[in-house]
Amino acid sequence: MVKYTDIPQNDYTNKLQVGAKGEIVVNAGIYKGHYASYVEDVKSETIGFAHPLMSGALLPVYRELEFDFIMDDGNAQYIFEMAVRRVEIQNGLATMWAVLQDRPKRIQRRQFLRVPCLWNISIFHTDYEKKKPMSTKWLPAHAINVSLGGYRFKISKEDARGVRFERGDRILLFFELSGKQYMLSGSAMRIEYSENFWEVGVSFDSLPSIMEKKLFEYIRQQELIWHEEL
Repeated sequence: MVKYTDIPQNDYTNKLQVGAKGEIVVNAGIYKGHYASYVEDVKSETIGFAHPLMSGALLPVYRELEFDFIMDDGNAQYIFEMAVRRVEIQNGLATMWAVLQDRPKRIQRRQFLRVPCLWNISIFHTDYEKKKPMSTKWLPAHAINVSLGGYRFKISKEDARGVRFERGDRILLFFELSGKQYMLSGSAMRIEYSENFWEVGVSFDSLPSIMEKKLFEYIRQQELIWHEEL
């Protein structure tokens, strides 16, 4: 267990200030899911969170339940691995007290941490369609890396069916993540062509909040796997 009071002042744990809003993420069990919460109090090595709700009732928790508290200060996202110690109810309000299990982690969104992936995706070249109406179809491709800022895909000349890519081209992406299907738009930022393959780096226009959370979880999972393999 990491004591709150023992962590250096320049550690990200100082982000756990009273009023800090975020999400409690339970990664396993029948109550697996995301729950809005915020820091209510800080006492020595324990952090008091507003008890998360599920369907209007208090989320059932037990001692030693592990969860992640994820918060965003506008520039970066911070992950705090926590474990429940107790629940207190005073004046009808419930507080869930928890302790840190490991050093907090930070993901700098401006740098857009990029991780490798092997996704079968479909793309649609909207600018090429404007040039040659009714000639463009959804094309099969392979995403080779992804970040919160964009992705990079590879497509063979044969699968591209005569479509060419240039910087600034508008491209639609269709893919599946965690059993759900998504469509995102973006602009081509980097183009490479060699050995009958196109490699294109695309910057997302924007990410809906739900999509951002799913993608963030995937990136974090891949990052932890990568660190474990070192």
